[in-house]
Amino acid sequence: MAFLSSLNIPLSGITAQRFRLDIISQNTTNATNFYTTPEEAYKRQIVVFEEDKTFKKILRHHMGEGEAYMYKYKQLRGVQAARVVEDPTPAEPVYSPDNPLADEFGYVYESNVDVQKEEMDAVEAENSLQACVNMYDAMKAMIQASLTLGKG
Repeated sequence: MAFLSSLNIPLSGITAQRFRLDIISQNTTNATNFYTTPEEAYKRQIVVFEEDKTFKKILRHHMGEGEAYMYKYKQLRGVQAARVVEDPTPAEPVYSPDNPLADEFGYVYESNVDVQKEEMDAVEAENSLQACVNMYDAMKAMIQASLTLGKG
């Protein structure tokens, strides 16, 4: 039943892109907050994806086995959200002497989140998520069709 483990690949992509959308939502929520110092300002979070190491190891190990590999059950995993890192772009000072959070020079600091950039990242993540869903649906349809082959 090796073909069933291949469903892990689009499912891992769906999970990873869903997590990315959650981080994008968090960034957008904190985009307009102001802080007294640049160190306190919210830093944009970026999701770093990487392949699941077990997938690469299995693929490299079995590349030369050809058809015989197709009949062995292997756990294929796909992609994973490895970590979340902070964007190193510094916080922007905004002159606002009337703001209660202003420092002694009248500046407040806003986060380094660019809402337009986050919107584009969200569109990209949604498109990737939809591609994974489409791949999952196609694979599921192929599996269902292959199960009905013997019923004829």
